[in-house]
Amino acid sequence: MLSPVTVSFVGEEQRGYDLLRQLGTHLYRPVNVLTTEPTAVQTVLSDDIDCVVCDRSVTADELQSVVNALSNHAARIPLIERTGEIAAVPDSIDTYYLSPDTEPPDATEEILGVLLDSVFSTETGTTSRFPGAYLAVDPTWAVVDVDPTLASWNDTKPSLLVGKNLFEVFPTWNESALGTACREAMETDESTAVVVGEAIGRPLEAHISPCADGGLECFLYERLEQEDDQPAETDRDSSDAVPAAAQAATPEYDDTLERITDAFVALDNEDRFVYLNSKAASLLDVDAESVLGVQFWETFPAAMTSDFYVEFTEAMETQESTRFEEYYRPSESWFEVTAYPSPDGLSIFFRDITARVALRQKLEALHEVSQDLIVAGSDIDVAQTAVAAAEDILGFPRTVVWRYDQSAERLKPLAYSESISDEEMTPLEPRHEFVWRVFERGEHRLLGSGLITTSASHHPSDASSELLVPISDAGVLGAYSPTEDAFDETDVELSRLLASTVASAFARTKRERQLAQRNERLNDFASVVSHDLRNPLNVASLHTDLARRDDDPESHLEKIESSLKRMDNLIDDLLARARGDQELTRNEQSLAALARAAWATVETGDSTLDIAADVTLSADKERLIQALENLFRNAVEHSNGPVSVRVGHDDRGFFVADDGPGIPPEQRETIFEQGVSHSETGTGYGLAIVTDIVEAHGWDIRVTDSATGGARFEIDGVASMAIDHRAR
Repeated sequence: MLSPVTVSFVGEEQRGYDLLRQLGTHLYRPVNVLTTEPTAVQTVLSDDIDCVVCDRSVTADELQSVVNALSNHAARIPLIERTGEIAAVPDSIDTYYLSPDTEPPDATEEILGVLLDSVFSTETGTTSRFPGAYLAVDPTWAVVDVDPTLASWNDTKPSLLVGKNLFEVFPTWNESALGTACREAMETDESTAVVVGEAIGRPLEAHISPCADGGLECFLYERLEQEDDQPAETDRDSSDAVPAAAQAATPEYDDTLERITDAFVALDNEDRFVYLNSKAASLLDVDAESVLGVQFWETFPAAMTSDFYVEFTEAMETQESTRFEEYYRPSESWFEVTAYPSPDGLSIFFRDITARVALRQKLEALHEVSQDLIVAGSDIDVAQTAVAAAEDILGFPRTVVWRYDQSAERLKPLAYSESISDEEMTPLEPRHEFVWRVFERGEHRLLGSGLITTSASHHPSDASSELLVPISDAGVLGAYSPTEDAFDETDVELSRLLASTVASAFARTKRERQLAQRNERLNDFASVVSHDLRNPLNVASLHTDLARRDDDPESHLEKIESSLKRMDNLIDDLLARARGDQELTRNEQSLAALARAAWATVETGDSTLDIAADVTLSADKERLIQALENLFRNAVEHSNGPVSVRVGHDDRGFFVADDGPGIPPEQRETIFEQGVSHSETGTGYGLAIVTDIVEAHGWDIRVTDSATGGARFEIDGVASMAIDHRAR
């Protein structure tokens, strides 16, 4: 099977899938298109990427980021850009500009041209189709292989021809129809079959196939029958070709037929086997000698109800060649078949393309899954859809999607196969070096055996094979199998394609969450302006009017000042909530130091602060101080007199407790909600702000009774906490 072409497409996801379909209809090989965001190009670059395409939706800054990523990559990967923007491109990058207005068919042809130049020219191998004396040339027309038959036609030895220019070795080819056909095949990269005359001193038939390295293969044989009125030097359709192998069972021809990379079968005009090369006998699972003279349909009766019968019959009736793909149910295999008819029978070339068809079907199925991912409602929905796709489409027995949690600095198993136990799926930290390296470096990991279970292991206990692929900067897709060497490079590329789609879906759900949070903040503003701020504003306005009429206005000024202060507090709290979705800047912090800083900013009167043994934790300094300020203010404002506040820790996290009146159990479910306050002076936003900050860090908060009967706020899930036992 030909190796796949992999294109990194930077732009709108749907346009990337359109490109996949367009390339797939042109190329005789699998095509992978990785739809990628501009900032994530670096994570998908590898030696397997054949080119990068920047679509017209990419901005100038984004184009420059793509160029920078390519310039930092070791391999020379060509860039096709349709943006019309300007970027600083170093000489190390081959750049091709394609106008954004180019129609899709023409754009596909342009992209194929780049791929032919930069990808196919690096491959090796042959795509032989037709029997006869054999010759191969490289792209410079230098002979790289020649069989003794053709060498003998030139009265020389093969060793004396190799490395020489084709047209110097056979000067009569230069102006002949055969030479013209070779040049056209080289220029168009398309196979051709011709009947030629005295190109090298004898009548020949030829089948010419471009090689993957840019050269040509040419199979020639002498015409055993030639009509008297046939011109000596003409091109004819390959349907005129006589199945030479059916009549020329010479050692030279046998040797040539065995060298053909395809399976080859010759049938007579009654569909009986005349010849099979060893590849055909192996692929068809028959003994070549035993089927000679037996009808094809007697040997393979199931083919009578398939396209094999239809295509072969039509080819013989029309005397026109045919090429088709068909599934043969008894062997559960797909075949690509090319048949060349003549009045005497059929020359048939075929190859098993089951793997290629399976890959194509998987790509089509992944495209369908991408539609489900686009409309998935949450990260969990995205992860579950990805796991199901990996199991059902890619055939991975055990799959996990880890989602990076920035607040906790861990990879959390968001979804995984039912065959994996819950006990084996725990959050992963940097100490899990293998999966963490995949996540941080954006490089896949493929291991066929030798998985060792340790305290830092992340794989199921029965796994023998492992494939880890980064999901951009959002997480890792992991696949496992209890058998060794269960995954190959094709699985890597398919996993990367799935991971790229999952990354796009995660990015979309993140944007939707951010939008929902912003809408919530806007609703907060609307609520405060329409209700919460209106009450103190009305009070201040009323007492202003009374002060104007009263001979002693001082009695009203205190009410006005109190109302203005409440409005100021409401606005401060609301702005604090509006900043609640900002990214955290986490560093190692001392809880005792943060508590003292927060206590100093709160009007505490005669209240006291008691700090137990200190702890360090990874936190955003300003945001955690803000949370502690609100907890301290809550304790002071809800007490009738001075209160003692204690800050301490346990094995789950830290707490803030007081000896005030406490919080009744029936109120504990609602106190963290926005706008809920059980104090005449409270705004109802303080504990909501605390909740936002705690959850942004990946922690949990709850309220219970303190040892002295007051309120105790417990912040749990602080995994980064380290204890300092020195008294404070």
